Parts: sequence; structure tokens; C-alpha cells
Amino acid sequence: MLNKKTVEAVIRCLEIDCDFYRELSMFLMKKHTKILEDDLEWLTASLNDEQAYVMKSQNLENKRLELFAALGIADRKLNDLIADAPEDYQPKLKMLGIQLTELVDGIKEMNQRTNEIVKRKLDNQEEFVKRAGIFNKPETYDKNASKVTRGSSSTVIREV
Repeated sequence: MLNKKTVEAVIRCLEIDCDFYRELSMFLMKKHTKILEDDLEWLTASLNDEQAYVMKSQNLENKRLELFAALGIADRKLNDLIADAPEDYQPKLKMLGIQLTELVDGIKEMNQRTNEIVKRKLDNQEEFVKRAGIFNKPETYDKNASKVTRGSSSTVIREV
């Protein structure tokens, strides 16, 4: 049986994680929308924010690992902790576990959908470039700095 202090520490840790993943979910939804809108300015400006979320996520996980190690529950699963918690704490632990699972699953799904959209957009751009023939006719120059209209030139700098 886990003591009250241990369970309260686990609950606080789960609450912090849930708050973080809610915030991350909101950011990822906004990012998803901005990708759909092709808002490259926002996406570029948000790169630091996204990196901060990654670092905060890693930091939270490291703190959780340290806390659980200090509490002597490092290798325990949440379901095991719930079962060993005092009965009056079990509903709160279950609720937090469900929330955390739903948030993480939602983030995974949002990332998957966003990645699919980005891939489609890139595939469309690649198809546009192929149809436009942009890469089929490169501008090249001969050794006299005259434009070569077909083929390629191995010397692109004018000899003096």
C-alpha cells in the first residue's frame, strides 16, 4: 500500500503533465491550422516555441523519473500505483490517467494528420515543379559566359 504522501506526489506530477499536454495540444492545433492556411510567417516564428515545448517535455519526463525513483516507484505502472493507492485516492488517479492517455493519444493523432497534410502539400509542389519543367531546363553558361539554351555546361565561370 502506498502512503498518502507518495500518492499526493504522483497526483501532482500527473496534474502537471496533463496541464502541459493540454497546452501542447492547443499549440499543435494552431500549428495544424496555420499549415492548412500556408501561414509560413507564423510557422517560422513559432519554431522557437515548438523547440521550447520539446525541451519542456523532456524536462518534465526527467523530473518525473527522478521523483518516481526518489519515491521508490520508478518501475511501477500507473495501474499498479492506482491499485496500491488508498481507496479514497484511486478515483483521482484513474481520472488523471485517463486524461493523460487521451491527451497523448490526441497529440499523436494531431501530429499524424499534420504530417499527412505537409506531405500532400510537398507532393503537390513537387508535381507542380515537374509540370512546369522548372528543373528540366537549367540555365547554364559556357566558358565565354554565354547562356547555353540546351544541355549543360561543365564550365560555368568565364575564363579570363
